[in-house]
Order: sequence, then structure tokens, then C-alpha cells
Amino acid sequence: MPGVDHKAQLARLSAIDDHSARRVPVRTSKCLGICFQANVVVVQPSQEGRAAGGRPVWLGQMTEDKLLDAVDDWIFDGGPGIAPLPAVLEEHVTSKDAKKPKKNKKPKQSKAAKKERKKAKEKSAKKEKKARKKARKKETEALRSQTAPPEAPGKNKSDKGKGTSKGRKGKSGKS
Repeated sequence: MPGVDHKAQLARLSAIDDHSARRVPVRTSKCLGICFQANVVVVQPSQEGRAAGGRPVWLGQMTEDKLLDAVDDWIFDGGPGIAPLPAVLEEHVTSKDAKKPKKNKKPKQSKAAKKERKKAKEKSAKKEKKARKKARKKETEALRSQTAPPEAPGKNKSDKGKGTSKGRKGKSGKS
């Protein structure tokens, strides 16, 4: 669990004494199979607790110091089978068989609705393509109007209205 001082938690758990002033054994594990509940603490009953019917208690999401204090107090009072589980720990009880909660999924939609969305998307894409084409055409026309087209070779503005030399020869009939 990010943001939790795991070494300090382990040191805190390792310092727990039972009601007989005996150090409680602590073992660590890489994964107990329910890592989504991290940090997980399994409290084993003492011999007296087991004889009284106590069983191991799995506690998940043990990330706060107040929860470790509650575990310490519970073990000091006798732990599973002898002392009742503190109220603050009740909502943290889990098991090795705990199931990871499912994420909320979007509701499935019918095939017809999917086809309709696909058609609408295609139609929208066609409209966008047509608009881009029209914009490019306008842009091209605007550029053409800004620059005057070059005059045809061999013609001057002063030649307007005058025929070509070929045309004159044809009119006079001289060669």
C-alpha cells in the first residue's frame, strides 16, 4: 500500500506483548492472496484461545495506527477465542477467500444502438470531409483572385482591337 510506513507498522506489530508479557510472534509474507485488501494482518489465537474455540481472524486495510493500537489491545486482552473483537476492527474483518469487488461497468447496449451510433459517426465524418473540401475550394479561389493570371504570350494591351499580320494580309490580298 503506497504512502504507508510498512517498516514502522511491522516494528509496531513486533512490539506487541500478550497479557502474560510474552512477545507475540510476527511473520511476514509477500502476498496472502488478497492484496487488494492491503495491508492484511492475520491474528492467530493463543493456545488458550484455540482451546476456547478461537480461530484466526483476517483483518484487511490495516493502514492506520489506531487500528494497530486496537489489535495490540485485543491481543493483550486475550485475542481470538478469549476477548471479543473490538468494534473498530469489525469493518476490517476479511478472509483468505475474499473476492475483489467488481468495477462498475457501463451498461451494455443493443446491437441496433451500436449500428446507429456507427452510422451517425460515419455521417458526421462525411459532413466534415465535405466541409473541408469546400473550404479548400474557397481558399483556392480566393488565392486565384488575389493574383492576376499572366497574359497570353505575344499579346500586349496595345494590340487590342488590332488584327494580326496574317489577318491583314488576308484582307488586302497582297502577299
